[in-house]
Amino acid sequence: MSRSIVYSHIYLYRIAMNLLYGGKYHRRFTNIVHSMGSRVSSVCDLCFGDTVIAEWCRSHGIRWVGVDLNHHFCERARALGFNALEGDIFSLKLPDADVFIMAGSLYHFHARLGDFFDLVFSHTGRLLLSEPVRNLSSRQGLIGWWARQSADPGDGDAKFRYNEQSLFEALSKQQRRVGIKYRVLSVDRDALIEVTC
Repeated sequence: MSRSIVYSHIYLYRIAMNLLYGGKYHRRFTNIVHSMGSRVSSVCDLCFGDTVIAEWCRSHGIRWVGVDLNHHFCERARALGFNALEGDIFSLKLPDADVFIMAGSLYHFHARLGDFFDLVFSHTGRLLLSEPVRNLSSRQGLIGWWARQSADPGDGDAKFRYNEQSLFEALSKQQRRVGIKYRVLSVDRDALIEVTC
């Protein structure tokens, strides 16, 4: 299974993410944990990549389970003492949790968005999404090419991206289909959205 080189080591991944976020990569996680609230005792972190949220959960006595396709990220998380499930989310037995989190990965599921929401809401009543809506990969030229090439975690073509309009349209379609409700908490480079069912 081929993947972009930035997914081969956590430090390359962090460098790439900090470049993409203009040095504000950790702000994404800060916004997520501030939106979780005080009554959360369990979290399932889908496509977690980094262990920033896992470390925050540990320090606050919250049970964290991470899910990722990337062997390197799962191996590193387990070495740090975290519970990391390796594989495609559709092929794994996911845990029930107070809240599911997905940071920067919903675009990987755009072709199966209905299946994604069906799966998630069979295990939780609340999902926090932080999804990029202003993307370097949408640019022309070398910067756009690099951003597109660096985004394959190992599951194939990852060139699709949401913008604000297409993301909210997709969520509205799922709202009509399965009855989810979504609330936009903030929009910057990422849209931070709470989805409930």
